[in-house]
Amino acid sequence: MNRDLILDCQFGSTGKGLFASHLAARKSPDTIAYAPSPNAGHTFYYSGKKYIHKMLPSGISSSGLKTIVLGPGSLLDLDRLYDEINNLPFKVAVLVHRNAACVLDRHRAAEAKGGTAPGSTRQGVGAAQAERILRQPMHNNLAGENQDHRVFDHVSIIDTPTMQRVYFDSHQLLIESCQGYSLSVLHGFYPHVTSRDVTTASILADTGVPYSHQMVVYGTFRTYPIRVANRPESGEYSGPGFIDSQETSFEAIGQPTELTTVTKLPRRIFTWSQQQAIEACNQNRVDVAFLNFAQYPPSFDELVHIWESLGESTQVGFLGFGPKSEDVLRVGAPSISRDQAYAAWKRYRTAAR
Repeated sequence: MNRDLILDCQFGSTGKGLFASHLAARKSPDTIAYAPSPNAGHTFYYSGKKYIHKMLPSGISSSGLKTIVLGPGSLLDLDRLYDEINNLPFKVAVLVHRNAACVLDRHRAAEAKGGTAPGSTRQGVGAAQAERILRQPMHNNLAGENQDHRVFDHVSIIDTPTMQRVYFDSHQLLIESCQGYSLSVLHGFYPHVTSRDVTTASILADTGVPYSHQMVVYGTFRTYPIRVANRPESGEYSGPGFIDSQETSFEAIGQPTELTTVTKLPRRIFTWSQQQAIEACNQNRVDVAFLNFAQYPPSFDELVHIWESLGESTQVGFLGFGPKSEDVLRVGAPSISRDQAYAAWKRYRTAAR
């Protein structure tokens, strides 16, 4: 089995959806493993159409895709899952592990009242996760106990042995992560974190993919990392950056302000942190890096500095300049050279102005 795992190595919004779509088109996986939650949205283009997925993976651009597995660590918005399945341009088998949790109206209502973690998107994810952990039979929010929803006319509930057979029978397996490593509840700036661990090891656990040495880990980065917005009206601060990074503004770097996919609030933006990047690469054994928003640095020398700061153990294999798969360029032999990368940087910088 050939296995590729894609991990966001910062605070999210690194272009993981874009890169997953690009890599899937290149490598054509027949199976994708995913463990989503509705507090994370991923944007990509397929056949000229824009998709924003919260429940389904972004690798639907694979021409050989047959099966999507939503693993036992998933937190499912069933209405959203139903809509995304019905918006797919083709038929694919969607399998949901029976122990995946469902984010229900009571969880969203609980978080809408406030009192959540600083920077929370208030999508009900933490409340649903807590309910699963408490294991109270009267509050069973597992997928296997909520099959009266209409989405289960379109998906199949599976157990662990069935899931394992699907993975073992797969020739090319793509494993997608949901959120950013620096938001990990175990490794991030607690309490300004998400409710789950976000590492290579935890992604394998959440998707139910057995560990294997034969796996390539792709880490996605952006040249200027972001955090979600503060909420001044409620006194919520979404968290700090790394010590070797400074908060800046989109105006200061000559770029339009970005809004978060889920909350539609303006993102906070920071300068590059080598400490953040190296920690993520070491903890997650990142083999190949995708460096996105490569047109944001005001000089090509700055882009090269970021490019080279990942060290020798992680190879920058791809640069991203825009929202579509054709804006992703493979660098190094046998693809574009540094001179060609400079030409691309200059072209996209000029287009942005």
